[in-house]
Formats: sequence, structure tokens, C-alpha cells
Amino acid sequence: MIFSRSPFPLEDVSDQHLQQLCEVLWSWKICLRCRAGQGCTVPECPWPRSLRLARYFAFYKDITASYVPEFLPGCHPALRSHEDLFEIIRALKTQPDVPRSQLTQHYFSNRDGGNAPLPPVADQDRAVNLAVRAMTMIKCSADRQSSDSLELGIRPLQWRQEISLSQFLREAFPKTNHPALGEKDNTGSSVEIKANLTAQRLKKVAGLKFQPTNDLREHLKLDQKLGVVLIFDHTAFLTEHLIASRSISTNASAGQAIELGNLPRQLTLESLDSVQRILFPPDLQSQSLLRSLVSKAGFDPDCMRFESAPHRSDSENDIVYQHFCAKLMDLYDELLNPTPRSVVDKWVEKRSGARHVMMATLVGVIIAIFLGILGLAVSIFQAWVGYQAWKHPLPNV
Repeated sequence: MIFSRSPFPLEDVSDQHLQQLCEVLWSWKICLRCRAGQGCTVPECPWPRSLRLARYFAFYKDITASYVPEFLPGCHPALRSHEDLFEIIRALKTQPDVPRSQLTQHYFSNRDGGNAPLPPVADQDRAVNLAVRAMTMIKCSADRQSSDSLELGIRPLQWRQEISLSQFLREAFPKTNHPALGEKDNTGSSVEIKANLTAQRLKKVAGLKFQPTNDLREHLKLDQKLGVVLIFDHTAFLTEHLIASRSISTNASAGQAIELGNLPRQLTLESLDSVQRILFPPDLQSQSLLRSLVSKAGFDPDCMRFESAPHRSDSENDIVYQHFCAKLMDLYDELLNPTPRSVVDKWVEKRSGARHVMMATLVGVIIAIFLGILGLAVSIFQAWVGYQAWKHPLPNV
């Protein structure tokens, strides 16, 4: 097979490539008419749902178009086509508990029957990183990559050579327990906290703004200095994970979840619910703000679709937050004690310490004493005037 030596071998993305992507990610069974680009007539065909994935497809095209292989003498690039990337995704999904180094070595040494020259090691790492990003929308890097070769922006999370993809995801999203959010929605303080954590209140009370992000690790990240909350808004992408993994429970292993839906089901539910049930619940004010973010801030219009209920079990309607509870509590703390950001707020904040409070109190006491002495002097003078008027009355005319 002859492959193009274009500096951007993944630059062109066709509908056939996107169909293959959905097949490898979520096991879509696409009908023959859709494959041929004709109108779909099969009710069970999932390809009509691809319209909702427009934002994710744009993301995929962006990350693949920027891939530049290393063309070294006697070596093939790690990714010669989109099909190569899909094969790596399949390997990751079928071997989620195999260490990265072993999986990478096995895949590239056996590619093309083991007869093709191996790509440079750094190029192999970039290919695996790209496959993980397409699967999970998480930036990662190999531990042997130099910092100079990493992408700008948020520093990718290191996927060490000795751990598997399932271990990497557990490290990327550790489970934590917070008493205030460790209860079902119908009991305890979690009701009050979640009711107050709407985007509308965060904007009105704490003065926060909202920006979309394409990295799931950045979801709910608060930049206190700028007053910005990052929101992972790819709800269609998350819903497809729910559909693909609905045969397993939230307690299933990360390996099982990767094989079916790429992400742990608990993580998927928390990501989706934190957007559509906490930040933007289905009330008029929240939906008005969300429509504004869609039209002005570039949020995914699919955020306004509340269609995940058919893909949940009864026990998944009220979830306990395990992965994002710390970030939610950071937002709640910001709501209770907003960070000063305007010039006036900062001036007041700088002078609100204990030392300044004592000085202000002391000045107030001094002023009160001075006013008291002044009032006493006025009273004495008035008494003297009255006494003189009584002692020396004016003669009657």
C-alpha cells in the first residue's frame, strides 16, 4: 500500500472517515444508504445522530490536521492515514489494562505484518497521544517527551510508560469524597449546595464568566484571578458514551468502560449532569443564559438538549459526585466568598485585614471622644449663658 508523504497526512477528513470514527469509538452500525451518502431509511441507524456531533467532528478535524509526522530515512511515519489512527484506538479499547510501553511496542512492531520499518519513538508517542485525545478528549503526553514538544496551553497529563490506559484515567480523575456532596439529591445539604450552584447565581453573585473547553480535565476549572469557569460543553459526545456503555453499571471497572464507551460511566454521568442539572437546570433564567452562551460564547447548541434519561438506569437518575465534587465545592466557596476583582473591591479587600480594622476602630473612638468633648463644651457654654441671663435679667421697659 502506498501512503502519501504529505506533511499533513490527516488533513483531509471525509464523511467516510467520520463514519469509521463513530464505528470504532461507539460501535455504530451504519446502514448501507448512509454509507453511500443517501437518505437514511433504517430507524435503528445511528448516523442521523451525527448532526449533533458537529462540534466533536470539528474538534477531531482540528487535532488531526495539525499532526506532522517525522520523515526519517528508513522509517515510516506513525500515522500515515486516518485508518492508522483508528487501528490504534481499537488497540487501546481492546487492551485497556496493558501498560503503554507494551501496547505501543506490540502495535507498531506488528503493523503491516511486522515487515514495515518502525516509526521514530517520539512519533509513536504522538500517535498514541492523538488516539487517546480522540477517544477521551483528554490531552496526554508520554513521560519521555520533552517539554519543548508539548502543546501550548494546559500542560498535558503525563501517561507513564509503565501504566495502562485504565490506570491513567483513574489518575486523571481520582475519586474524592466530600460530606456535603456525598448524599443523594433528595437528602441533606447537597440539595441546598446544588440548588445554589447554578450558572445564573455564579454570574450574579460571584461575578463569574463561562468559557467552553475541549479538554475534559479542564471541566469546572475556576480561574479566580480572571473570574472564569471552564465548562466541557460536548454533551453529545458524552451522551454517546452513555449509549455505548448502558449495558454496564457505574461500578464497572475502568477497563470494561473503555472497551464499550471509552470513559468510565460514573465520570460521564458527572460531566453531563454538572452541566445540564447543576449549572444549567431546565428553568427559564438558566436556559436564557445558556442560549446566550451558545450564541455569543461558542457553546455547543447540544447543551440545550436534555435527552440522556433513556440511556440511564433507575439508580443513575440521582448520582453522588465522586470525580468533580472538589471543583464544585470550589465554586460554592467562591459563591460564598467572591474574590475581589474590580479596583474598588481590591482596595476594600486590602484594607479589610485585622490591622486595618483596629486602626479604623481606634480612629472612630478618637473621633467619638473629640465629638463628646466638643458637645460637653457647647453644653457648658449654653449653661453659662443661661446662668448669666438668670443673674442679670434685662430690665422691664
